[in-house]
Amino acid sequence: MSERSSASGIGDGGGDVLIVDDFPDALALYEAVLTEDGHRVRTAQNGVEALRHVDEREPELVLLDVSMPGLGGVEVLRRLRSRRDGGPSVIMLTAARREPHAIEAGLKEGADAYLTKPIDSRELLARVRAALETFRLKRMLEAQRRDHIAMLVHDLRHPLSSLGLIAEVLDAEDLTPAERRHVVGQIRSMCAEMARLVDDVLVASRLEAGVFSVEVRPIRVGAVIEPILAVFTPVAARRRVALDFDGSLDLEVRADAQKLRQALDNLVANALKFTPRGGRVRLRVWRAGADVAFEIADTGPGIAPEEESTIFDRYRQGARGRAAGGAGLGLAIARGIAEAHHGSVAVSTGDLGGAAFRLTVPS
Repeated sequence: MSERSSASGIGDGGGDVLIVDDFPDALALYEAVLTEDGHRVRTAQNGVEALRHVDEREPELVLLDVSMPGLGGVEVLRRLRSRRDGGPSVIMLTAARREPHAIEAGLKEGADAYLTKPIDSRELLARVRAALETFRLKRMLEAQRRDHIAMLVHDLRHPLSSLGLIAEVLDAEDLTPAERRHVVGQIRSMCAEMARLVDDVLVASRLEAGVFSVEVRPIRVGAVIEPILAVFTPVAARRRVALDFDGSLDLEVRADAQKLRQALDNLVANALKFTPRGGRVRLRVWRAGADVAFEIADTGPGIAPEEESTIFDRYRQGARGRAAGGAGLGLAIARGIAEAHHGSVAVSTGDLGGAAFRLTVPS
């Protein structure tokens, strides 16, 4: 059973490379150049030997000659790509300039790139390095994507489980009207939490696909802020956190009310999540030149300075997000919505001592 190389992350230089060529001089040259660059190199002089090497330990990259006697390079490529795992992550063909049809056939069979002979040593190094870095970046992003999907499932499971417990409470016959109203409030809160998660997934997928858009029109700030306060004030009260608002609800801003609210929802929910009992979250709005600025500041642990430039990246979480769990999509979505409005979002240490997220949109 084959196994993928456990080479370290992007930019570490060395990769696990298999070179396949029936010319010993070419093998020796490629091996010397790549070994000198820190790669772990194995060689094969024919297709059968190449397949055996892959069975023993699957390399990250295969440098595969198209024209070999017996089992040719295109057939080797076809067999590798037909494996359940798709074969080695990167397969680069080598061929003479007079073999364009073989190169075309190889690309149709799943080759990632090709080099024409004679191969310049500098081009060989550059192409191999670039191919390995691209592969490792894709692997890292896919791993992050899987982790975030798992976290999303976990985040949805929690309110669903809570709803099941609440249903059992409702089934009791001895609830007072006040207790029943309290339980109904909890149900609404859980449904709102799940709706936010589903909305986040939808927006994140549209942002990633490049099809996200906003319908901008003049709106009153209160049209966005008042529903946020209505939803989160009781949430804050249950967590023993003070939620304050500072600013004018009558300011006018050009925005998509629903999308802007979603961005601010995520920022407020994020602040409440990381603010300890007895703490404070402040939502502030003011006119900043030609923009309207919204700031959500908290008394939580804040953001490490080295994470301020990356915390809004998709599929990335800061330390406080990892510590508390969660999918971490909210901040990336807030940035995407701000940028769709031709605005911006940034984080810093606020005057309350914790994090301060500032989102600005044109007025």
